[in-house]
This record gives sequence, structure tokens and C-alpha cells, in this order.
Amino acid sequence: MKYRVITGKLVARTAVHVGSGEGNELADSLLRRDTQGNILIPGTAIAGALRAMLTRLAPRLGGGICKALRGPVRAGDGEKGCTCRVCRLFGDVEPSDEAGSTSAASRLLVFNTLLIEGSEASTLIRDGVGIDRATGAAARAVGAKFALEVLPAGVEFALRMELREDASDERMEDEQLLAVALAEWQAGRLHLGGDVARGLGAFLLKDVHYYERDLDDPDELVAFLRDPRPWENAQEVKGWLQDRLDVATEHIKMLAPQQAAQLPITRGWAEWEFTLQAEGPLLTNDATASGLSGFDHAPLLATLGDWTKPMLTGAGLRGVLRSHAERIARTLVTRDAVDQGHDDPEQYFLEHCPACDPLARRTRRESDGVALECCDSLLQAAGQDPNDEVQPEQLCLACQLFGSTRNGSRLIVEDAPYAGDGLPVYKMLDFLAIDRFTGGGAEHLKFDALALWMPAFRVRMFLENPEEWELGWLTLALRDLAEGWLRVGFGAAKGFGQVKITEGTLRLATLDASKVQKGQASIFVVDTFPFNDSALRERQSQWVQEFNDKLNEDKPGAYRRPKELRLPADSYFGVVDHIYRRGEGQ
Repeated sequence: MKYRVITGKLVARTAVHVGSGEGNELADSLLRRDTQGNILIPGTAIAGALRAMLTRLAPRLGGGICKALRGPVRAGDGEKGCTCRVCRLFGDVEPSDEAGSTSAASRLLVFNTLLIEGSEASTLIRDGVGIDRATGAAARAVGAKFALEVLPAGVEFALRMELREDASDERMEDEQLLAVALAEWQAGRLHLGGDVARGLGAFLLKDVHYYERDLDDPDELVAFLRDPRPWENAQEVKGWLQDRLDVATEHIKMLAPQQAAQLPITRGWAEWEFTLQAEGPLLTNDATASGLSGFDHAPLLATLGDWTKPMLTGAGLRGVLRSHAERIARTLVTRDAVDQGHDDPEQYFLEHCPACDPLARRTRRESDGVALECCDSLLQAAGQDPNDEVQPEQLCLACQLFGSTRNGSRLIVEDAPYAGDGLPVYKMLDFLAIDRFTGGGAEHLKFDALALWMPAFRVRMFLENPEEWELGWLTLALRDLAEGWLRVGFGAAKGFGQVKITEGTLRLATLDASKVQKGQASIFVVDTFPFNDSALRERQSQWVQEFNDKLNEDKPGAYRRPKELRLPADSYFGVVDHIYRRGEGQ
């Protein structure tokens, strides 16, 4: 019997929020702490992220399909445990004590992770607010504001996992599965905690080591039992991670297209990385920085008091991209509703609208619904419990891609660190409201701002299992961002936040057994395309066409709202459409 342990270091690439479920007068959600007040990441959070990744990957490695991917897991469904490799490693997803059951406890122990000594840092309060789809300003009317306590980027946690000894054949399978996930984490594809889709919780795994101790030796067993930190005196196995990864890549399995499409099994991913260059002043307003600086408005800092590290929040950029993508999709369907000669264009739009307003929710007095009502509100009006599982096709296209309160998002937009040449430049700006009666300055309505001058930020976006129509939709939104049509941050109406994409790359990863090479650092085969690459532009044209076909009712697989998601009203037809001229060429 052997004692097996894996250690490593989790380094936060962005701010981190692992919530405790409690709040106070400063934040709606506080960080998780132990009884001594030390900030920690629970082992359950790490094990959950590890299991979720491997559950989707295991079917591609010959590990069977977990019950969790085949639908809601319920007790008494006639099955005596799950036999997939992931459930054998982490414990059954729905354990059973019936005779003949294969259920067993987890063979992997994941311990709570504490901050490494010397990595302590002051926590920050991160404010967030929803965007009103009609005005483009903060959606204060619906109370879409929240505050989180976060740790800054750069903090480090000590990771430790132990593997229980089992049959030799299963032992190797366990280690291969772990090696696949750890290799992805080493490449930076690890996100932990809350609000990861909005930029938080991006980690990089470093210094991975695998150790063993032979417990069949009586002297070693006694030493092990007396050692309060047995992993520190274990023997390291050099090259363990790469050896197990090489074996795992030989087992990549091709699935039938229909089977792969019906289940959330890993097929690949897309990753955008680009520089966002401001054309003038840019301000990501933060209350804490304002209080420290004495300005009414001041930029968000990656580390409290460090003015050399301003940052652009993933939440802010994601909100801009989503609201603009919604406008693109609704514009295309509006055009089809009018130009294709439908007898009732408004009804056509209500049945085919691809993007709801996630903040539009009916009240108890609005039994007939509201304009562009969000999917969650429509499902509740149809009698579906908020805790019921929903399928992607039950949501609009925007909620399928960007996420909703019903389903999480596969698209992650990380916090973007400052990437300019040299130190950031700040400019002090004064503002004064105009008295509408006199035309002069309004007394007591003066305010100032400390804005960044022409900063650059490095943006990273990640999308798991991308569909071609999703890539086409994001291509259109990013193209407008690249051309300077969108504004980010605070004070867009005051001339702040005009940005352009100066350069970047798109990485496309697939699981392709025919292209796997021994010694590669990941199980995926990755192709990298610069944004100006002609081959990429050709593929983008195909993706955009797929998106257009997704909205065209005459094309196979086109989007049409299910009955429970038919919009009751819209903010265009019958409301403001009379002020627009319609007709050919107009």
C-alpha cells in the first residue's frame, strides 16, 4: 500500500471571491473564512471544479457517461449507483445502499487551501451594476446593484490532494484522469468561486508535485503515523504528470455527433486574448479608490492603494458585449419581420426574438407581461419552479450563450490587467452641472474625476464547447468593439471609454486523436490565429453566416421561441415604430 499525495500552488490571475453566504453593511457577500478568521478556499469548491471538468471530459477518454449528464438525478430511479470513472474517483453522484450497489466513497481527498505565508493581502469591495438595455446606463430602477468582498490578483494558495490506494488497474485510471485536469489547470483554465463568468476567480496552477510513501515497510508506516505533515517527507516521482498525460491522450474517443450534441460533453474550447486600447480618458469607477484619493470618481485598482495597477473589470466588458450582442440579434430579426412581408411583423418578432432583456421582469400587477421579458420571468409565469432544471432550448439565444439565473454561462470574460507601456497616466477632470433655468453653473453640483489617459488592457475570454453560430455572434460584437463603436467603463455620455482592439489572437482547441503528439502539455490540440489572419477571416465569415441562418426561419435548426417563452410585448413594435420610415431602400 502506498500513500499518494499531490501538491501545488494556486496563483490567482484575477480577483477572487469564494463567498460565505453572509453579508454586512459593506458587502452583500463576504469571503469564506475559518474559525480563526483566515481566508480559505474550501476543498469542496476545488473538488467540485475538478469533478465538473472531468465529468465532461471522461466520456472522451473512454470513461463512460456519468448519470449527472443524462438528466436530473433522483433517488429510487432503479439504478444501483453510477459506474463511470469519475464517480469511482469522486464518489457516486447519487449513492445507493441497496444490495448490489456499486456506490463507494471518494478515493480523492481535497483539503481546504489557505493563503501561503507572505501572500496575504488586503481585501477589496467590488461593486457591480446591471445595464439598462434601453438607456445603456446603470439599471438602478430594478436594484441590479451588488457588492462583493474579493481578494486581489496575485494571491497564492497551497493545494494538497491525497489519493487512497485501490486496485492497481483503477489506480492508474484515477491518476490519468487527475493528470488531464491538472494539465488544464497549469495552462490557466481553472476558475473557482463566485462570478467567474464576470471576471473573477481565474487561477493558474504551478509547482505540481506527486509524492509517494511505501506503507508496506513497517518502519516507514510507523514514521508516517508519527509525522504530522507526512507529505513533506514523501518521495517525489519525477515526470509523473507528463507520463500520465501521455497515456491518457492515447485513449481519446470519438463520439457519435448526435450523442455529443445532446449531452454537455467536452468537444473543445475557444479563447480570445487581445489588447483593448482607449482612445482618450477611461474610468472604471470604484468607491474605495474614490475614498482613498478624495476624488468623486476614481479608477478601480487591482491592489488597494497601488496606482500602478489599474484594471478593467470582466463584468463591465461582458455587460457591454452582451447588451450590444442583444441589439445585433434583435435588429436582424426586426429586419426579417419587416422585410419578408409577414402579415403581422410584431407577432413574428415576438415568436422569434433571440434575446430577452435579463432585467425585464413582470411584477404581481403586470399579469400580461412586460416588454422583452426575461426568460426566467416567462418560465415562472408559465408555472415552472425557479429550482427546476431547464434545457438550453428553453432559453433565448442570449441566455444560452451569456447565461441566466436558470443556467450558468459557458462564456467567461476575465478581469483585464493594465498592459500599457510604462506607468499609467492619470488626468484630473472637473465637471459642473448646468442650471436649466439660468444656463449657468448649478450651485453645489460640481464634481471631479481622476481618469486614466489612453490606457491599454489585456483581455482574455474563454468559451467552452462553442457552436459556430455562437462564434459568429461574438465575431460581430467584437468587430464593432475593434472598430471603436462601443464604450466601456464609467461616463460614456461624457466622452469617456472609447476603445479599440489593437491586436489579438484566437485559439481554437479540439480533442482530435489523430493529431495528438506525445509530450504535449495538454490533451487538446490547439490552433492559434492572429486576428488579422486571412484563414481566420474566412472562418469568421462562415460563422457569421451560421449565426444569420440561426435567425432565419427558412433555415434548418433556426431559432423559434417555445410556447412558454413567447414574448407578450416588445419595446419597438406599436411603441416607437411609428417614428421610423419603412420601405424598400430605407
